[in-house]
Amino acid sequence: MSSRNFIILTIISLMVFVGVMQGCDEDTSYDSRTVVYVSNINDGAPYFSDVLNQGDSLRRENGDIVDIDDYIEEDWIKVTIHNRPYSSIANPAVSSLGDFLLTDYEVRFTTQGGATNPVPTFTGETSILVPSNSTVEAFILLVPFNAKTVDPLFAMRYTDLEILASANITFRGHEVQTDRDIEFNASISVNFADFLGTEDMNED
Repeated sequence: MSSRNFIILTIISLMVFVGVMQGCDEDTSYDSRTVVYVSNINDGAPYFSDVLNQGDSLRRENGDIVDIDDYIEEDWIKVTIHNRPYSSIANPAVSSLGDFLLTDYEVRFTTQGGATNPVPTFTGETSILVPSNSTVEAFILLVPFNAKTVDPLFAMRYTDLEILASANITFRGHEVQTDRDIEFNASISVNFADFLGTEDMNED
């Protein structure tokens, strides 16, 4: 082999080596063992948020009728989080590599038709472990108690007003064995109103 051909071959080999090393950079997504996402939220149904749970007991104070058993409930929803191996080569039966820990989430509401945002954006903290190649059901806060004590939700009590909104939820956590940060999203339609009766609108 001539010295010229040897030099060319050496340069090509170095270029291939650099390319392989870049592909193995720990900052790339290809060596992540975990693909995490919400596979179900509120059993696939929209959520009905009651701005005031009304009882049936009344009394008179200074000639005025007063409700004594109406109360406010904050809203929690069920989410199913799925964690599957990034590669089918991994054998989750003999390894725990790829376990995911959900540490926090952010809930941001949007509305249509110019309606006032019913709930300010908020974050919640949690500690939910989702082992590799498994699903885990958990409950997260959707509407805090305080949001129903101020307008516009407070002003909807004892009226037929409604607000149709979407809750966009960003989940954050990390792969347990590598501390690799993982973020994913889900959304759900939410109907705010003062629902009458004792039935839970979210139950079948």
